[in-house]
Amino acid sequence: MLSHYAQCVFAMALAAGLASAGHGQQGGADQQQLQAIFQRGSQAMHQGDAAAAEEQFRAATRLAPNFAEAWLDLGLAQLKGGKLTDAIPSIRQALRLDPSVHGAHLFLGIAEYQTDQIDDALADLQSAAREDANNPQALLWLGIVELDTGHPDQATDPLDRASELAPNDIGILDYRVQAHMAVARESYTRIYKLDAGSWRLHRLNAQIDAEARQHTQAIDEYQQAIRIAPKEADLYEGLGWEYRQTGQLDLAEKAFEEQLKLTPGNPIAMYNLASTQVDAGQGAEAVAPLQQVVKLYGKPTVADYYLGRAYADAGKNEQAAAEYEKATTLQGETAQRAWYGLGQVDKELGKTAEARAAIEKFQQLHNAAVQERAKDIEDWRKLNATAVGAPAGAPGVQ
Repeated sequence: MLSHYAQCVFAMALAAGLASAGHGQQGGADQQQLQAIFQRGSQAMHQGDAAAAEEQFRAATRLAPNFAEAWLDLGLAQLKGGKLTDAIPSIRQALRLDPSVHGAHLFLGIAEYQTDQIDDALADLQSAAREDANNPQALLWLGIVELDTGHPDQATDPLDRASELAPNDIGILDYRVQAHMAVARESYTRIYKLDAGSWRLHRLNAQIDAEARQHTQAIDEYQQAIRIAPKEADLYEGLGWEYRQTGQLDLAEKAFEEQLKLTPGNPIAMYNLASTQVDAGQGAEAVAPLQQVVKLYGKPTVADYYLGRAYADAGKNEQAAAEYEKATTLQGETAQRAWYGLGQVDKELGKTAEARAAIEKFQQLHNAAVQERAKDIEDWRKLNATAVGAPAGAPGVQ
């Protein structure tokens, strides 16, 4: 069964009339009469009168039996009228006459899918996707069929590509999420069958809990994973960040210390531990490892921001200002915090004008972020309102 969204996509594509009236020249036929037939047929399609459109396009096939577009438009009219078994031979005839006729493989694939001719549908939709690589609807339908026939791993690629072409199409995003979630569930099930007591399962559960902001449960899952695999460094990293999320910086520090012991010299582990020490007010201990991390990375990162804080805590405002300036070239909240920190150390250094400019920049970025969050919240409310008003099971559509 097609979802409500898929039915809407199908109806809109039909209404658009991929094969528009008045295609090309048709030698040997009464061109004016054929043009008039197409105009009447197209008008009937736009008015939603599928029966009248079918009558007109059938007349076109009688007048010009070798005209591929006439057969295609007849098939579209039959599809619009729900005559799937009639539409399929009409569209196939269009393809026999002209294998390159635009849109034929897409609509034939949809019709074949709806009549449970899955192999044929996949072949035609794959052809449609190859012929028009920039058409997100062809990729969407290929993904829908793969997903609905139990092949989510085959659905992710076309749906990912469709999402790149139409990044704000809610329906495409919906099917993309479904496909990736199905793949994840399959992998999870396979892991469970292979090793029900696997530490990897506990790590996966922890990651799921963390995404859901259920940090206490995530901590418990990481701890269970560590009891099974105490030498897996990334488990301590995950545990440490969950402790940071719950404000347990002392426990986070211990977790990151274990990560660093297992992976000596690892700049990520060094950063994790040192940044936690800065947040815990132990900036002096963090200076040396952060200096090493900054040197290893060789370009501005969030480590520069934390090194700036460590220097500032130690009263080394000149060094702090230099690190904060590097961090202001970053994006998002790190840049905001870096501008604020730079303003504070410039003030301590007596650079009044520079301090004022830095704080003004911080305020600009902060205000822009607040406005963006407000817009996201409003968009989310509108989306939910649309979804509530839609038929059951339908994703919100514009």
